[in-house]
Amino acid sequence: MKTWNFTVFLVSVVLLVGSLKALLDYWQYDEIAADVAQMLLHQVSDVEVRQQVQEAIANNNPADARMYLSLASTFGYAVPAAEFEAELQRLESPLNTARRTVDDFTAGFLNGNASSGAGVAGALTSDFTVVGDARDLWEQYQLYAKDEPVNELIVTLAGVGVGLTAATVVSAGTVTPVKGGVSTTKLAAKGGRLTARFQKLLLRQGSEVFNYKGFLSAARAEKSLDGISKAAIKAYNPQATQAIQQTAEQVNNIRKASSTVDVVHLLQYVENGDDLLRLEKLSLKYGTQTKGIMKLLGKGAIGTVRTLRKSVGLLISALASLVSFIAFIVSFGSIRLKN
Repeated sequence: MKTWNFTVFLVSVVLLVGSLKALLDYWQYDEIAADVAQMLLHQVSDVEVRQQVQEAIANNNPADARMYLSLASTFGYAVPAAEFEAELQRLESPLNTARRTVDDFTAGFLNGNASSGAGVAGALTSDFTVVGDARDLWEQYQLYAKDEPVNELIVTLAGVGVGLTAATVVSAGTVTPVKGGVSTTKLAAKGGRLTARFQKLLLRQGSEVFNYKGFLSAARAEKSLDGISKAAIKAYNPQATQAIQQTAEQVNNIRKASSTVDVVHLLQYVENGDDLLRLEKLSLKYGTQTKGIMKLLGKGAIGTVRTLRKSVGLLISALASLVSFIAFIVSFGSIRLKN
């Protein structure tokens, strides 16, 4: 009889351990994307959307005004587009559009700073012709030569940009998405749009591709933009681009899904790779409305909700653990009584 009781005890111990292990294995969570439509419904009013339209018009930004009106139509806000049509047509007249486009494009091309679509297009155009990246490297080198603080991220991204421009020619354009992503990210960095954590991530990834310290040392012997570009190419390691390639391609995907100017605004909500991935998914779903959604909801729009995975399996394993525990107590108590 003692042998039987001991056997039952051993079996109950094995079952208890197995069921507890199964319970712990099932105790996992899935990250579910936030329900943007429900968040807008409960957190944003008609008044707030109308205010965004009015502010865009006041800032001579008809593109943003139409974006908010489109968002209002999609999510059922009582903000009729007809109410603003006359003012929008005035802003979008050929003369006003031409003046805004030429001025913004020129400013973006020359100084690399921009807040409009035309300005961003100008900044990116200058980067794709090496002029923009070389200009940024030259500006940062001048600070270095004067022993003034240097923006290491700008140096790194501009250096990577110079290397990618050369690679774009050789590869017949296959690295163009990476180049576009790096230039867009640099533009956001120059505008102070990037979070500290995302800057650290980019600097870590970019430093594997571009030796910015080596570049700054080599640049001492150069006296022209052309010489600065040559020094940058020497500091560029084409074999290590994978470190920053995925990030740059995701940024470029967001740019294509939303708009060239919107992505500069959107990157301010990114702190890590997970944020960037969720922002990419959001932009692929909502396109040009993404900027409006993020401005109205904040980072919560790319947040997640944790849900317990395999809830049925969890229940079964929990019941098995309970039954095994009862069997363990009964068999252990029986052995003690016998003793």
